[in-house]
Formats: sequence, structure tokens, C-alpha cells
Amino acid sequence: MRRLCTLIFSLLVLCTLTMPVAAQVELPLAAERITTRPNDAICGAPFMREQEQQALAALTRHPEWREAGRLQKTAWNFTVGSQKSWYAHDFRSNQRYLVPSTCRAVGTNCYIFVEDALWRDTVTQTAVDAFQTAYNTKTPANATKGSYQSNVEVFGAPPNVDGDAKIIILILDIKDSFTDAGSGGFIGGYFTGYNELPVTVAPQSNVAEILFIDANPLDLNSTTGLEFGLSTLAHEFQHMIHYNYDNNEITFINEACSEVASVIAGYPISDQSYYVTETNINLLSWQAEIGDYARAARFMTYMRDQVGVGFFKSLVQSPSDGAFGIDAALQAIGSTLRFSDIFNNFVIANILDDKTVNPAYGYTYPNLPKVQGRLLANPNVTTTNSNVELLAAEYLSFKFGANLRVKFTVANPSVVIKAVEIGAASKRVLDVTPNVDFVEPDYGSTYSEIHFVVTNTSQAFSYGYSYQASGTAQAVELKWDQGEPLGAFQVTPNDTVCVAFDALAGGRLDSIRVAPRQAGTYTGGIWQFTGVTRPTPLGKRLVFPITATLGVTPQRPFPVPYPREYWSKIDLQSLNISTDRPFAVGFVVGANALTLVVTEGPFQSPFTQFTYLQNPSSGSANWYIITTTETTMGIYLVRAYVSFPTTTGVRRTVELAPSTFFLAQNYPNPFNPSTTIEFSLPKASQVTLKIFNALGEEVATLLQEKRAAGKYSVAWNAANLPSGIYMYRLEGEGFVETKRLVLMK
Repeated sequence: MRRLCTLIFSLLVLCTLTMPVAAQVELPLAAERITTRPNDAICGAPFMREQEQQALAALTRHPEWREAGRLQKTAWNFTVGSQKSWYAHDFRSNQRYLVPSTCRAVGTNCYIFVEDALWRDTVTQTAVDAFQTAYNTKTPANATKGSYQSNVEVFGAPPNVDGDAKIIILILDIKDSFTDAGSGGFIGGYFTGYNELPVTVAPQSNVAEILFIDANPLDLNSTTGLEFGLSTLAHEFQHMIHYNYDNNEITFINEACSEVASVIAGYPISDQSYYVTETNINLLSWQAEIGDYARAARFMTYMRDQVGVGFFKSLVQSPSDGAFGIDAALQAIGSTLRFSDIFNNFVIANILDDKTVNPAYGYTYPNLPKVQGRLLANPNVTTTNSNVELLAAEYLSFKFGANLRVKFTVANPSVVIKAVEIGAASKRVLDVTPNVDFVEPDYGSTYSEIHFVVTNTSQAFSYGYSYQASGTAQAVELKWDQGEPLGAFQVTPNDTVCVAFDALAGGRLDSIRVAPRQAGTYTGGIWQFTGVTRPTPLGKRLVFPITATLGVTPQRPFPVPYPREYWSKIDLQSLNISTDRPFAVGFVVGANALTLVVTEGPFQSPFTQFTYLQNPSSGSANWYIITTTETTMGIYLVRAYVSFPTTTGVRRTVELAPSTFFLAQNYPNPFNPSTTIEFSLPKASQVTLKIFNALGEEVATLLQEKRAAGKYSVAWNAANLPSGIYMYRLEGEGFVETKRLVLMK
């Protein structure tokens, strides 16, 4: 399962609208509402572990109770329409209660029951049929295997305490702390071994193989909600199989196996934003927090990509637990790798993700977001003391500078440091020796980024480290937009648009550039960023007012690339604004609803784009995140330029331009039916962008023309094509690169 929604939903209200990818029009706001993102649910199984273990302990002390309490039966033999009340768990009171339900489908490997109170209004036959198909027949990854067969082949067989090979799937309103107001915890589903025990030790056991799937607030009538419910089903079934072999496995390994069960079945990996922004946490720990699921999914997906799915059956069926279980499973499949090797390579793959450098330093899973290190745009950093948790890593990311020299001091040899150097034509990973200067004269030329991965390999203690760095600082362009403008949101006078930027230690804010929707004067300001959406992203006022003026209204359709004359620059050098802390740039929407141009990007936290709506279509005036689809959000064209004063006080600001040809991975991927492809050109070039099917046949030409130097994005709608794997190829001025994309309908 996924993540607890408490942190998001108590702070964030989402506004949804439909915005065609190719639109260059005024984009109306649809009804705003408190929205549950299914990826913010968690699994209920860990919360029931104590009750389960207490019953198992009693059974160990009195093994004769198992036979005395066993039900003598052969099979349930339910049919559609059969009625039965099942015991479920109330996570608010930690009590069990009966759920009246009716069998709504019977498949090869399951009976599907639905809580009677939810039938038709909340759960329809369409949703039930989708569950039956996904469990028995096919998944996104395999048109001939359901998640039952997928899990059994990869992990092993489920238990069978009730004498019926079919398991029960109960769709119900799981009683958790989620409220109609959109706050509280959200349990998406669960399995508990309590139901595998006889009533002699577990008085309210169902004595059955039964999985519980939530239908409130999880919306099984929506595409996203149903997909998440089906992913949850694969996740929870792994828990059932794991219980059959090892009911003492540590929570992290058990949950990680369930997370990868969903990935193997073809469902999207857990939202990685919760891990990539916080990596300094014990890999094997489990606090039932949002980030635990992202970390578990990422690690076990890495295991799959490195050693194959044959590893998991050995892991699940090993009597050893935790890291010892991983070592035993690796040995069982004949691998020479051990947990320590996997962990050390894993932390590098998370920042590099490139198997061409080393097969151990990348993923097969496409387009995983890389971890976000502590950005050090100014390489002149005084000694910093940090602490790395056991089995964790911190990342120090040097960008935009030159002539780097760094010296690390570590508190224990368990702290290992690697340098990941990335350039347009070269990437490499180097060992870093503590207490010795690490010097890279090619920083700023051959290598534009150097990421230091500081890893604590100890499984027992956390350890500290410090570092000193020096080099040449260069100017930085901060921006969130990557594509061409799409249009502008239909807001009203006195609404506010706001964009937040990360801190750059030692920097000074030189200027702001914005892309107004039409000619006119725009009034705004700069504030410290609070880090939250509500009550406000605007903290201490740094400067107000600032004025952006545009003398000409941009033509339609928008030209590509977007001309400089359609941007308005605000010079701030004389104000000496420090960027040591995150800051936010906001503009008040004036008369005639003057606002800024938007593009779109992935809808994921941490959020950087905020809109204050005076008159939302529902709810009250407040700050909102405006989404363009279920997976994308609006990105305002606002850019900040930061420089780093030299010892003589001189400041130099430049706008960064692409230094090489670059073809990005499409997003979203997998997609249905539209996706976006981004690329960069270092010079004016004749370029061609084409799509090919798995047979190498051309199915679309998206671009075939001369383009100026710059960054571009092109949308592709594949509504008329079948699901499958496709390739897209960019050619220009001797550059050729091909990447894979997946259409999943």
C-alpha cells in the first residue's frame, strides 16, 4: 500500500480542470474540491501485527488448540448473490465488527464480496468486474496473467486454512480516521494473519483467506482510484503469501515485497517524491509514514531490476529475516552479491540511474525520479557537520560552478563517500578518500554536476561527517517550466499566483523574469517561502512591490521557442536579496484578470506552484494547487536568476542555455493516451522527431523542421493506436537518440 494522507490533506486542497495538452487558449477552472490522492493511502497490515502475534504466541503454547478449533469443511462454494457477514477491523477503536455483504462475482481464484451499504452508489458491477479480471485474467504487465498467477509464480503459494482454493476479496468502507472533511488517516487495504487462526485463539477470526480493499475515500469509479484499488489487491495478496512462509519477517521487507508485487503486475510505482527529498533514513526501518512506502518500493524494484524476479521466492520462503534474509536469498539463486553490495550500489543508482556507466548503477524501471541532494550552487562552503543514519545516505550536489576542491572528514570508517560526476558526454563514479583533497579541474567543463554520495554502511550506529569546499561560483537560472506555453488559467481580479524556489546558499537574487498573458502592468512581491500551501506559502516579506511590464500581447498560437520580447524582466540587483532561504515570487491578478502564462508538468510534491482563488467554484477563498489532468499540474512561467558575489564583490549573471543535444524521457510514462516529449538543442538545427512501433514501423512524425537553439516539448496523442511499447527517435545535426515509451490503455 502507499502513504498516509494526513500530512497532505490537512494542508492542501486541489483544484481540477481539464486542459488539452496542445491547448493555447484560456483555461477555465473547474470545481475545486478536497481531493483524495489514492497514492497517499497506507496498508493496514502493520497496525494489526501485535494482535496477530499475540494469537500466534498462544497457539505456540497450546498446539492442541489448532486441531480443536479447526473447521471441518471442504469449500465455501459461494455463488453470485450469496450473503455473508465477515469480521473486519475498526482501526479507530482497534475492535472487530461484522460487515454484511453479498457475493457479486466468482472467478477462477476468488470470490468478490461487496459491503451491502456500498452497493451501487459507491461500488458498481463495473468495478467488481475489473477486480475479477485483474485478479484472475490479466494485468497491465501481462494480458494472459492476473495478479493471482503473477504473485504465485514470483512469491509462492497462499495458505489454505478454509479448505477452499479461492480467496475472498471484500470491498468495504474500511473504518479508519479519514473524515468527510478530507483529513485523517487513509487505509487502502489490508491482510491479517488473524483470519488464518482458529477461533480458539482468535475468537473473531473469519478462518478464511480474505483480503480487504477500501472503497471510501478510495473512489473505485474513477480511473485513478480503480487502478490504485487493483494495485492494492496485488499488494495485499503478497502479504497473504508471505504469511504462509514467514510470519516473522520485518515490516520493511514484507511491505517492500508487496510494493514490488504491484510493480511486477504493471501498476505504477509508489509516488517517489516522498523518498527523493529525504534519503537520510535507515533503509530497513518502518514508521508507517508516507516515505516508508516510497523507499520500500524503490529498493525492492532495484532488487528486481538487478537480480531478477527469481530472487523473491527465495526471499519470502527464507527463515531468515531482514538483511540476513536478503543474503540467504541471494546465495540461494547463485548470486555472488550480498546485501552490503546491493545497498552500496543502490544509493549510487538513485542519483545516477545509468546502466551504461555500470549495470549496478541503474534501473530497468523507466523514468524514476532521481534523489534530490543538498544543492550547492556556490562551491565555497565552510565546514558543515552532518549526521548520516545507519543504512542511509546523504547527497551533496554541486552544480553551476567550476574548479572544485573538497575535503571530507568522517567519524567512522563505516561512512563511505563516492563522487558521481555527470557531463554531457561523460559520466563516472569515483572513490573519495577522507582527509584528502578531492580535486576536479574539469568541473564546469567536462562535468557540469558532481554529486557526493555520503553513505553510512553500518547496520548499528549513525555517524557524522564534515566537509570543506572551494571553487568558482557561476550564475544560476532557477525555473520549473520545461515546455512551451499552453495558455493561461481563467482567474479573477485580486487572485494571486505564486511560485516558490529553493534556497541557494551564499547567493543573491539578481532578477526575475515572468511571462505575462497580455500587455499591461503586473504588481507582485518576493517573500520567504513557508514550505506549505496553507495557511499561506508567503512568509516574511522581502520586497514589495515589484512591477512587471509587458508592452505587447503575445501572438496566438504561441511561437516556439517563446520569444524574449514576451518576457518581462525585473532587475533586483540593487536590493541585495539573499537566497540563503527558500523564497517565493507572487503576483496579484489585476483588472481584466491579467495573469501569467502557464505550461504543465508532473503533479507531484513538493509543490512549487500556488494560486490564491477569491471565488473558487466550491469551498472558500484560499490557496490551491491547480491540476491540468489527474497526473499533471499548471506551471507558471516565472524564472529567477541568482549570482554569487566574488571576494571582490563582483556579481556576474548569465542565462543558462543548452550546451548539448538532449532527449528526455517522456512523461507521463506509461501514458494514456497523451504524453509529452522534451528535448534540447545547443544550436539551430534541422530536427526530426518520429514514433515507431515495436516492429520498427513508423507510426507518427511529430516534428520535421528547423528549430533555434533552446529547450522544447512536443505532445503526442496516441488515442488511435493500441496499447504496447513504442520508440521515439530524435535526429539532428549528427545527433541520434532513441527512447522507449509505453502506451497503456
